[in-house]
Amino acid sequence: MAFDAVTSLIEIVEAAKQDIMEPNLHFLHETIELLSYNLHFLQAFLVECETKMNDGDTTARRLYTIVRADVARIYEMYQIYWGDYWRGNINAAVVKPREDIHHRLKRIVRDIEDVKDRILEEERRAGFDRDIEKIVNRLCYSFFMGSVFTILNNSNVDKFRKYVLKLQVMPLVGKGGIGKTTLAKRVYGHPITIASFHIRAWVVVSKVHNLKEMLIGLLRCISPITSEIYNIDEAQIAEQLSTSLMGQKYLIFLDDIWTTAVWDAIQGYFPENFNGSRILELLSRKVFGQSQYVPRKYKQIGERIVLRCGGLPLVIVLISGILATAKGSLEIWKDVARTLDQVYTFDHKEIFSKIVSLSYKYLPNHLKACFQYFGVFPEDSDIPVKKLINLWVAEGFLKPHNHISLEEVGESYLHDLINRSLVQINELSIDGKVKSCNIHDRVHGVCVRKAINGNTLCIINGNHAPKASHWLSCQTSHWPITQASYYENCSPDEIHSVLWFGKDVYHSKCRLVYPCLKLLRVLDLSLVKCSRGMPREITDLAHLRYLALSTIGSLYKLQFLKLKNLRTLLVTSWIDKYPLQLPCDILGLRELRHLHVDKRCSQYLPRLVKKNLQTLYWLKVASSDEKPNFRMVPNLKELGIYIEGQLEPSYLGSLVYLHLLEKLKFEVGRVERFYLPIGFPPNLKKLTLRYTYLPWKEMDTIGKLPHLEVLKLKDFAFCGSKWEPSKQGFRELKALLISRSNLKHWNATSANNFPVLERLVLRYCWELNQIPQKFAKIRTLKLIVLECCYSSLVTSDFCFADFFCKQVIV
Repeated sequence: MAFDAVTSLIEIVEAAKQDIMEPNLHFLHETIELLSYNLHFLQAFLVECETKMNDGDTTARRLYTIVRADVARIYEMYQIYWGDYWRGNINAAVVKPREDIHHRLKRIVRDIEDVKDRILEEERRAGFDRDIEKIVNRLCYSFFMGSVFTILNNSNVDKFRKYVLKLQVMPLVGKGGIGKTTLAKRVYGHPITIASFHIRAWVVVSKVHNLKEMLIGLLRCISPITSEIYNIDEAQIAEQLSTSLMGQKYLIFLDDIWTTAVWDAIQGYFPENFNGSRILELLSRKVFGQSQYVPRKYKQIGERIVLRCGGLPLVIVLISGILATAKGSLEIWKDVARTLDQVYTFDHKEIFSKIVSLSYKYLPNHLKACFQYFGVFPEDSDIPVKKLINLWVAEGFLKPHNHISLEEVGESYLHDLINRSLVQINELSIDGKVKSCNIHDRVHGVCVRKAINGNTLCIINGNHAPKASHWLSCQTSHWPITQASYYENCSPDEIHSVLWFGKDVYHSKCRLVYPCLKLLRVLDLSLVKCSRGMPREITDLAHLRYLALSTIGSLYKLQFLKLKNLRTLLVTSWIDKYPLQLPCDILGLRELRHLHVDKRCSQYLPRLVKKNLQTLYWLKVASSDEKPNFRMVPNLKELGIYIEGQLEPSYLGSLVYLHLLEKLKFEVGRVERFYLPIGFPPNLKKLTLRYTYLPWKEMDTIGKLPHLEVLKLKDFAFCGSKWEPSKQGFRELKALLISRSNLKHWNATSANNFPVLERLVLRYCWELNQIPQKFAKIRTLKLIVLECCYSSLVTSDFCFADFFCKQVIV
């Protein structure tokens, strides 16, 4: 009956489509088309329902009953009126008012759309319930297998236990916002789940995970805890968690996992009890980005891939990295499936190796050398992003692109590798940018193997035979290149880079330069503590592009200007009380882009314009020195200034000519009073002040900087008990850090004081008793971090629940 009624209505509408071609009815065209679309939807649904009912689907029968009643009502209400009207009585359209015709048609559309919405909601709910049932059944599989165990002999039980009762990790993957957490909560509270596990625990991880907070969150679900737990170190909390889970059948939910680093950090604290314990991970979908729709041609092969992943988070994340960048290539999907089919599911090592190799296979050529270069660093290294990119530049991996700098090209390459899940974010800066990164040890192993097999890498640590390669990674306490060594007889074009990663390596005067190093591009000795300066012949390495040294000796006699290809120079003293002694003309180097020297090391700005220089840390200025002329370094992007002696506000007046400068740091040494400069670089985005002891009223000047996004106030940058920010200041500020301050009263009278603030970090603010209440109205606020602050700052009437802020870390 319902199907016939819908079919009849479709016939009426199809007839109407012909009639509305008349000029006086053309205004009905859009509404009639919408009506036709919704009726055809109903017709298709009813056909599908009848098929499912024949197969005994009770959900389909219930839906059919609901829709049948609604269709009958619509048919009875409109069939007679519109049937007579459209079946030949065309002149009726002239008689009936146009508004009445349109109004009645729109009512039909609304009624049918209401039916369609009910269908979709019921199907969604039914699908949701089916998903819950599937997940519960899989999580609690061992619960249902109790009767099976009772009829097996002991030996068979032991074999079965290996597969059924082993601790298993189950991923629930999907893009943010599609209901993973809602689904998981229904599973978490399901009666069968509750009956199946002795312990259930849930923790939200978030994009930048905090291991201690995660451990405490899990413990809180298991047993009552007090605030005293925050005084216990991370290792003790982890031990408490492991002890609580030992021997128990537990279910752990890790919500909102973004990287495998989370799993790497916490997996060791979940004991293997061989009793059916389970861990459910909620991971964000990467493959189809923001789309919730999975094209049909990918669905079957995608299910095959998921099945073969064996619930291994790293494998899932790596595969999603491959597929997300496959640009819709079905052949790549098939290649992934074939690769997994060839590997025994329980051979995790082989799965990892195959998938990482597959990821490498589909890397664009310009990323392959960048990826292999991670093999230079020892396993589990935390790699500073700026250092990594400067090394890539020195090695010649990066090519100029569309008028952006090589460093910006390097950042885009790194983010591409992160998006492919080959590189992990280790630390974010306060403004949310990647500060350091690392790679999973499984990925590192493949990376090293490929670089060694390609004759580009040799690791010197006693485990690898000496071999001439482009990159030498020295992970030993002995300098590998000597007169009698294997490398002495190598041709100069074989060794491009030497990087030293040995720990606690001390060297007095020694020879480091041999003919085989003549064409060296990279020499990183930053971890080698040299006590008598460096050998003079180091400046004979004319092809050097990257040089990093650590010494307490004098380098006055080194002729750095001979290094005409040098782009990055880092020289530090490894004992604070021994100031670094360098020639003062280093900034005269022609190709130099980045210079990092100690704060108390004197350097003069060049007499001639140097357009290549982008980074300068530090420039020491003193009242006895000539005023620095920053016009000579017009393309500086980052600058650190160390001040000794009283300076007039106009002393640094030429800062206003640094139009490209985005990051500026001030640190004060022996000075009675520091004055803010009379003008700042016009496009400044990040400002750091340390030991400047400014009164809080001077903040109004900083608040007027039009493009300032990040402000860091460290070690009494400002002093005084009261701060009342200007209402018109800090219009673009996104991140604010205050570390070590005697501030007591912070009186922000309006959310407009910091209208777009996203992150607030307070450290060692012992006297501050309250965060401004108006911060509760800042809609952009995402994160508050409180470290070593006065207790009332956390326990005051200030209510975090009122905040739009997504995360508070204490």
